[in-house]
Amino acid sequence: MVQKRALLLVRMDPPESKVREFNDWYNNTHVVARLAMPGFLSARRFIKINGILKAPLIADDTEYLALYDLTSVKILRDKPYQELRDKEAALPPDSYETLIRQMPKFARATYEQIYPDNEKYIIPRTRVIFVVGHEVPQNRHQEFNAWYDTEHIPALLSVPGFLSVRRFKLVERPIVNRGGSVPQYFTIWDIEDENALASSAFQKAANSRWSDWVRSWYTRKIRSLYRCVFP
Repeated sequence: MVQKRALLLVRMDPPESKVREFNDWYNNTHVVARLAMPGFLSARRFIKINGILKAPLIADDTEYLALYDLTSVKILRDKPYQELRDKEAALPPDSYETLIRQMPKFARATYEQIYPDNEKYIIPRTRVIFVVGHEVPQNRHQEFNAWYDTEHIPALLSVPGFLSVRRFKLVERPIVNRGGSVPQYFTIWDIEDENALASSAFQKAANSRWSDWVRSWYTRKIRSLYRCVFP
């Protein structure tokens, strides 16, 4: 059985007084340790771009987002990663490994890629991503996925500035703290820059009769623009 690509997502709001110190630790210690693990393909960190998206706004979208591309969910249960987690758990209580989970809106979740099918992995070169997360009623998953894959994706990929897309579904119980949340479905749109969402072409492509119907019963939990800050 072919294993699906996976995504480890982490969201948080570090204290403003410690942002520089936190970023230095995250980039040079936390990320480095994970990229040394078998199965970690890439690590990217993002900060939210404000003032572009209008409505609907999502109140709890975090300032910082980290995305780790994985060969499969299994690598998070394998011995090398578990040994790293045990080592970090033994660090002093004032270490960032402990403090990170106490940060406002902290959330950590594991997803499997559901679109497109597995293919040769290419690390995206884009610096800006548009991310959307959805909650879908139990009896609507089939129609939601059909709409997204057959209508919504082709429509948005026809918009100038929209370059590629990947979709993921939550597969394990997430870790959340202090107001953190994660969605069932998570979509990453790689775009040239934030202007792609300000165009009339985007507004036209994002709306249709089917889109209106689907939006009448799903809930959006993430809808944000992020700019890459690492690497």
